[in-house]
Amino acid sequence: MTVSEVIDAIRAGKSLAGENLSGLDFSNQDLRGADFSGADLSNCVFDGADLSGANLCDANLEGTSMVGTEQTGVRIDLNRLLSRIRSGWSLTGVNLSGMDLSGQDLRNAKLRFANLKGCNLQGADLRGAVLNEADLSYANLRDADFRGASLKRANLTRSDRTGAKFRMWAMKKAFIAGETAYRS
Repeated sequence: MTVSEVIDAIRAGKSLAGENLSGLDFSNQDLRGADFSGADLSNCVFDGADLSGANLCDANLEGTSMVGTEQTGVRIDLNRLLSRIRSGWSLTGVNLSGMDLSGQDLRNAKLRFANLKGCNLQGADLRGAVLNEADLSYANLRDADFRGASLKRANLTRSDRTGAKFRMWAMKKAFIAGETAYRS
């Protein structure tokens, strides 16, 4: 497939799941909502592209360049998430709803505006994470470690916080059941 064929398929609402798109240059392209799940995107260039709401679960991203790429609401799989967190990527607005992240090392994760609704974060290490304005409603936060994390304006409504380690300042203006957790 060529870049223009891919763009036409996305605009027509067609899935590109499992397609071999390796080596294509998608620089500055509008790829919002694309379904690239399981696709071979190795050595592709997405610099400056808009991947908002795209599905990259199980996609091969080896050698892929994503400098200045808009990734708000991108859906990714656990391995991609962990490798990006360890590489220091900012995953603003990423959609991780319902994902099982129990026991994972998510230290220093940058997940501003992330959708973590219904996630299982039981026993996860989120020390130093930035979860400002993240949706953690209905999440299992049992025994998770949030020491040093920032949860400004995060939604913790109906989350199970049993045994979770929080610092009061970290939850500044966090929402719990429609109320602000701590007012400054």
